[in-house]
Amino acid sequence: MDWSRAKTVFIITFLIMDIFLAYQIFNQRSKNTYDLIQDTPIDQQLKADNIKIETELPLKPTKESYVEADAMRFSDGELAILPDQTIDVLNDTMVKSQLIKPYPLKKDWKKADVDNFVANYVYKGSQYGFYQYNKENHTIMYYQLYDGKMLYKNTSGQIEITLNDKNEIISYTQTMLDGIKKISEQDIITSHEAMTILYNKGSIDSGSSITNVVLGYYTLVPIKSSQLLAPTWCFTIDNKRDYFVNAVEGHVLNEEEEIVK
Repeated sequence: MDWSRAKTVFIITFLIMDIFLAYQIFNQRSKNTYDLIQDTPIDQQLKADNIKIETELPLKPTKESYVEADAMRFSDGELAILPDQTIDVLNDTMVKSQLIKPYPLKKDWKKADVDNFVANYVYKGSQYGFYQYNKENHTIMYYQLYDGKMLYKNTSGQIEITLNDKNEIISYTQTMLDGIKKISEQDIITSHEAMTILYNKGSIDSGSSITNVVLGYYTLVPIKSSQLLAPTWCFTIDNKRDYFVNAVEGHVLNEEEEIVK
């Protein structure tokens, strides 16, 4: 065997491998920058696209924890004190309520009016926050809160209220998470960095406005009886569309049109 020639082949092979690995590392590092724009400041690009920021971008927190929780199992005794309604519990985890007498809302009702109903007619209703009013479906959605933050789009921690065509509440369903606790504190990206991600993804249209930015939680790993939730930035665009950005990994999560009152 020609060892000199073999050595040359090995050197060339390892050199090619080093170049390939360097490319992979560079490519991965580029992905892990959360698509931040480096050449032109994001504020200039927003201005050029006539995108307005009509709210304060939160500067804190800079650290936040994942959250784990279990599905709440309701008991008849806990629900017996709720007034003026008949209640069924489905699979121990969902309350289905029918009001004996419709609860009237004003024609120009405000969120506070529904908050009052939820606080007085729903089990631990004060632990939920208003999220969405859907005029087409005649429904109002509340999501559970933890540590003052909303558990967005969480079907295991929500109240869905149904109205009739007279703006009267006639029924609702409720699910709830229990045993909620923080685990594994992490550094998180700033709201400004999350905004840059959304812009780079093309999620913020020219001429639109960022009308609200708040930190909450979004389900990361859904399991039948328990789940893991990640700290998540929620951006509201033009008061009608919400976008969610994982505050640890920088991923853009699901979004959909929202009709919010």
